[in-house]
Amino acid sequence: MGELLYFKNCEERKKAEELLKKYWPEASFVVMRLDMQNTIEEERVHFGKWDIEFKKKRMIYDGTEIIITDLQWDILELLMSDSELSFSIKEIAYATNIEVYEAQIYVEELLKTIKEQTGSAIVQKNEERYSFVEITD
Repeated sequence: MGELLYFKNCEERKKAEELLKKYWPEASFVVMRLDMQNTIEEERVHFGKWDIEFKKKRMIYDGTEIIITDLQWDILELLMSDSELSFSIKEIAYATNIEVYEAQIYVEELLKTIKEQTGSAIVQKNEERYSFVEITD
């Protein structure tokens, strides 16, 4: 469980984020905002050097954007949907509506891209299952 902090304006929120990152670098937090219908929605997830922006489909590591395809983004979202779960290639293929061999290619490319550009592995393979792992280094 976590704590909820509410800020009246963006400047206060940005200052709080900067302080968290500076004095508590291993902190993980979710940035939420109200949409036009006053419904709270996730804007960004921060953990360690990572920022994941869902609406913009952006993955940023230590200030550098990691470019992935839309299908790889869909796979990443599926894996991030529940950090307690892991998924087989068949489950990923079914969830993204593609063939199993295509899912294998996209998942392997996703792992390769993340590892090459960051040296970190937020998507990990354990036996024949893939999962999201929050790395806060």
